[in-house]
Amino acid sequence: MANKATGRRPLVQACLDRRNWLFLPVVGVLVLGLLSMSGFWDCVKSDEGKCEVHAVPAAIDLPRWFNASCPLVYQRIHYDEMARGEARPYLMGERQRPGCVNCDKDELWSHFCQFRSHGPRCPPHDQQLLFDTLLDRAKVGAPGSRELLELTPCDLFPYIRGRTLWLVGDSMMQEFMRALQCFMYEFWDLETKPLDTLIADKGATEGLIGGWCVLLPEQSRICHVRSNMGDWLVTNLLPRFARLGALPSDIMILNFAVWINKAEELAANVMMWAEYYQRFRDSLPFTIWRDASIQHFDTPTGDYKCDGCVDAKPRADDTGFNCKAMDLVTLNPANELETTDPAMQVILEGGWRNRVTLPVMEKLGIPIVHTWNLSVPLWQYHHSFQEKDDCTHWCHPSGYQVWIAQMHQTLRKHRSAIPPPGNWPPQPGGS
Repeated sequence: MANKATGRRPLVQACLDRRNWLFLPVVGVLVLGLLSMSGFWDCVKSDEGKCEVHAVPAAIDLPRWFNASCPLVYQRIHYDEMARGEARPYLMGERQRPGCVNCDKDELWSHFCQFRSHGPRCPPHDQQLLFDTLLDRAKVGAPGSRELLELTPCDLFPYIRGRTLWLVGDSMMQEFMRALQCFMYEFWDLETKPLDTLIADKGATEGLIGGWCVLLPEQSRICHVRSNMGDWLVTNLLPRFARLGALPSDIMILNFAVWINKAEELAANVMMWAEYYQRFRDSLPFTIWRDASIQHFDTPTGDYKCDGCVDAKPRADDTGFNCKAMDLVTLNPANELETTDPAMQVILEGGWRNRVTLPVMEKLGIPIVHTWNLSVPLWQYHHSFQEKDDCTHWCHPSGYQVWIAQMHQTLRKHRSAIPPPGNWPPQPGGS
């Protein structure tokens, strides 16, 4: 009997083993589910060309409307490839991989968005300097540096899908619009659409300073509307914003500051905006404030004008201004500014304009795109704006492209508060 039991044990065990096979698909699904909760796997090529599998964390706080799919394919370019000199970031005009369409068109936007010609393009040596600087920041582990280098338009598109991303502000926001539409230039037909051609209410654009959109797939678009001052914003633009097609489900990146050179005047403009926002926030797009941008004029704090400052002086040959670095101010690997000069403390605090505006935005609960610290070192890139160097505006690519990465970080950080797009949830049979 003992021998028979012993003889049956391998057969029983084999049967149990076969039965366990049936559970393999179930186990596999459970394992994949756990992996999807913790992140996803990415193949990163080593210097020897071998595939090293890395776990990439995934957010588990995604709102229901967030759809990470993309209508185009963008192969992510990794830092190691760039460090080996095999590619550049998409933010710096790298062609879409594995293939592109608009990049091969003999057209103004195609050339400019690859920063080869046309418009306020940085000279090639400055483009190389920027690229080397970004690589160095990533090498020392500066927060967000690798993400900036590796950012693709498909990382940004899920936030724009089914809505309008409004960029509202002065000429700095206007250049930011050009940078953003260049980053996304494979998504649109390379024809900018004047805002008044996109709405039925033609009177809504009367008196506006410019305004245009680029149309993206899936009922998405990016639009710029010029607004230099806070008082003009709340008395002219925002009361007719809905007539321009703005919806509460849209997103608005907003700034006004650099046109104003007196703290008291800026404070008055900000308070007008704050009062308007508190009254009408439910009817406005989801609002994000971009902090005041730095200037690099040849003055103690880089400002063109400010209370108690010496005004910047143009060059004698009428070619613009001499721009300079922030003396004794450095950006450390933690993206924090440092100085040994007490007089430069205002720069460490974000400049006098941000001293006025940021506390108000924080009190209102408005998310902020922080660009100041990363912009401080970019004093060499104030070239070719309206054929004169003005130490406020940059050439492309430079500060504006860095801002895109900072904006993406802000959107990602606050996505749980962003409302669903206007066409969500999708209707059965709809696209």
